[in-house]
Amino acid sequence: MRFPRIAAVLAATLATATLTTGTPRAEEVIDLKFAVFTPEQEITYQQAIKPWVQAVEEASGGRVRIQLFPGGTLGRDGSKQIKMLNDGVADIAFIIPAYNPGLFPDNWVIELPDTSQTASEGSVAFWRMVDSGRLRGDDGFEVLSMVAPSPYLLHGNKPMNRVADLKGQKIRIAGKLEQQCVEAVGGVPVGMPITKIPESLSRGIIDATPMHYAALYAFGISSATKYHYHAALGSMPFGFVMTRERFESLPEDVRKAMQAEGGEKLARIFGAAMDAENARRLAETEAAPGQTIVIPTAEDAAAWSAAMAGCSDTFVAEQENGPALAAAFKAELDRIRAE
Repeated sequence: MRFPRIAAVLAATLATATLTTGTPRAEEVIDLKFAVFTPEQEITYQQAIKPWVQAVEEASGGRVRIQLFPGGTLGRDGSKQIKMLNDGVADIAFIIPAYNPGLFPDNWVIELPDTSQTASEGSVAFWRMVDSGRLRGDDGFEVLSMVAPSPYLLHGNKPMNRVADLKGQKIRIAGKLEQQCVEAVGGVPVGMPITKIPESLSRGIIDATPMHYAALYAFGISSATKYHYHAALGSMPFGFVMTRERFESLPEDVRKAMQAEGGEKLARIFGAAMDAENARRLAETEAAPGQTIVIPTAEDAAAWSAAMAGCSDTFVAEQENGPALAAAFKAELDRIRAE
């Protein structure tokens, strides 16, 4: 009988058709888990993370399928995201590098006060520093992009009308440079993950926190604050990261799709979305009853800048290649502003 031969020919024809159409067979689709500790409604998730995932899936021609786990579904603690990658709980993670001391030792450049003015220019300048290899770190990791929100302002539940009012206030910090700058204005630094800030403000564990307006609302911190002091600290970087081993295990075309849709392209998308959201949330705060927004006077702004310069200079001098890195970051910002 010739039926077996006919069946074999048909099977081969179908397999060839599948390959020529570019549609992968079910067993060829690569599933990846993306851990996101930020809330699903947060602007980063909605306008940067989700679009990046969709772009990668499309650019890979359906070779990869990335399942998102927002709101800390795989783990809410921002400081444990790297551990989840190393343990294989997640394949990709959205991280706060400052929560992993020593892992990205030169990321402090984006934390410098009085440098970047917006999320857009800060994110692009920071990514270019990372991409050029000038910043140490990421050993064992593939950094798909590094981004930064707008510089942090101070938000709390005690009056902040001038720099002197910060003396003795318990202020949440997330990094050594931020700690030194809080100490420079007489504040008492208190370290904690971002998810614990609302309760800590309500219970008086802290009096204020550096934060940009978008995160103030996304993490429920706005309900615990009524005083907003517009003296700027630096920014805190965020990263899209995989372990190098997991990344290199992927097919070359998938790796290229991730890199092409990440990097500076993603930094620009993130920055634009964050700047727009900050402007919207600032307007919302201005219109809300019981909220006090203070713009420092020229004299107070000068006092703040002097304090920030002092803590920054001290910190930079303590870092390996510190002055050169700080100068390079500021020069990158100048180039971006001239583009």
